[in-house]
Amino acid sequence: MANWWARLTFNHDGAGWAHGSRGGQLHGKMKVVVVGGSASNVGKTTLAARLIAEYAARGDTAAVKVTVHETPCATSVTVIETLDAAGRRHDTARLLAAGASRVVWVRVERADVRNGLALGLRAARLRRPATIVVESTSAGIELRRIHDSWFVAGEGEGKPWAERHRNRADHVVRSRDLIGGSGSGGRQVDVMTT
Repeated sequence: MANWWARLTFNHDGAGWAHGSRGGQLHGKMKVVVVGGSASNVGKTTLAARLIAEYAARGDTAAVKVTVHETPCATSVTVIETLDAAGRRHDTARLLAAGASRVVWVRVERADVRNGLALGLRAARLRRPATIVVESTSAGIELRRIHDSWFVAGEGEGKPWAERHRNRADHVVRSRDLIGGSGSGGRQVDVMTT
């Protein structure tokens, strides 16, 4: 399914097409790519898995999956490197199956999200992957040195803070196009840059 992303991306206002990326890198040539969305179950993991497959074909790719709790909880960071270890963690297994060499799962309460992101990125960077794909709307808001930022826009009302990520995203993808696979039918633009 070559260039699947080209049929799905469009500018924030829906007019025209998105292209390029910020080019930001974290410590040398390591790229950080962020995938967020307007709500749960809009296709963030689907998009993250597709991006991982593309980046993994070029070099070692790690993933960070961030689960933010609205109630107090202890921050935890779990590094998962095999499908057996992923167990019942469905999203983590999908990211590994897509080609991630490891998935760092961060569970954190909203008030401590910056610290949780820092811990997760530190764990993901240990083996110096070429790319880290972070599935987290909060990362799209909090992180500054991002190579590329994607936002999955679902139907209906989303998380109140998600619009902040959408406004910063390099690419906005409609959930119905991503999950439905119908494509948006517009001109193709290659948004994957080196």
